[in-house]
Amino acid sequence: MAASARQVAELMGERLGATDFSGFADLFAEDGVFEYPFENPSWPPVLRGREEIRAHLVESRRGIRSLIELTGFDTVVHETTDPAVLVLEHEVSGRTIATGEAFRFASGVGIVTVRDGQIARYRDYTNPLGAAKVTGRLAELAAGLAARAGAVTGS
Repeated sequence: MAASARQVAELMGERLGATDFSGFADLFAEDGVFEYPFENPSWPPVLRGREEIRAHLVESRRGIRSLIELTGFDTVVHETTDPAVLVLEHEVSGRTIATGEAFRFASGVGIVTVRDGQIARYRDYTNPLGAAKVTGRLAELAAGLAARAGAVTGS
């Protein structure tokens, strides 16, 4: 029997909390779609297919364990009128390795659609500012946003 949407959401939380991004990608259907509706200058807005999703997640989070130590990854699951669609609120806690400083912040909201026990679509409304703060990448994020703004305004 295929996993329910809630069971898939629980597996997502476990794998993300373990920073197992390849394992997280395994939860997607072969033709699954991963979207970042709120732009991040370092990430593509849409990824199509399990292997493209895996490649992006593994590469974009490479070295994350050398920057932060996660001590908690909490997910609140909200059911919708469609049993295949859930809204997930993610909050992470841990320690920034460079400073030893503890952190806890809302890392984002996700909307997941599950089909036949696999993720068909995941819309990740992530918190890039919170992540950049704790990983020491604020300057990189600001530079990317400034470059994007310049491209939009033609400056």
